[in-house]
Amino acid sequence: MNNDSFSQDTNAQFVLSYELLHLLQWLGKHDADKLKKIITKAIAHGLHDEIQKIDKLSEANLLQDMHHSMIDFFALLDELLFNAINEHVEQKAREKNLLPTIDHIDSTMCDNETVRSSIEKTTKKLDHHPNTNPKEQLFKELLKKWKPFDKNSVH
Repeated sequence: MNNDSFSQDTNAQFVLSYELLHLLQWLGKHDADKLKKIITKAIAHGLHDEIQKIDKLSEANLLQDMHHSMIDFFALLDELLFNAINEHVEQKAREKNLLPTIDHIDSTMCDNETVRSSIEKTTKKLDHHPNTNPKEQLFKELLKKWKPFDKNSVH
C-alpha cells in the first residue's frame, strides 16, 4: 500500500496484519451482501451528505483526517478480530473441558500466545481423535511450542 495515498507525510506508515488482510479478503468473498447492506445503511444515515461536503474542506486536513480514520478503523477491526478469535478458542477449550488444565499453567513460564495456539492445536486434534486425553494433548502441544524466557528455566 502506498503511504502517500493516505498522507503527504512520507514517514507515516500504514501496516495491516496478515490476519486482518485475511479477514478483509474473507469478508469480500463470503459476506459481500452484508457489506453492501452496511454501506447502504451508512449512505442512508448521512454518509452521502458527508462525502458531498468534502469539497469544502482543505485538502491537507482531509488527507490527515482520512489517514487517522483509516488507522482507527483498522485498529477497531483488528481488536474485534482478536477478541473474536480469543472467544472462539475459549469456547472450544470449554467444549473440550480444557479450562481446569489451563488454570494450572504457570503464566510466568508460558506467554499467552503460546497457550492460545497450543489450545487451538489441541482442540483440532481432539476433534479428529476424540478418545485422546485432552490434558495430555494440551501439555504435548505446549511443550512443542514452549520457549523458556530465561536460560535458567528448567526444561
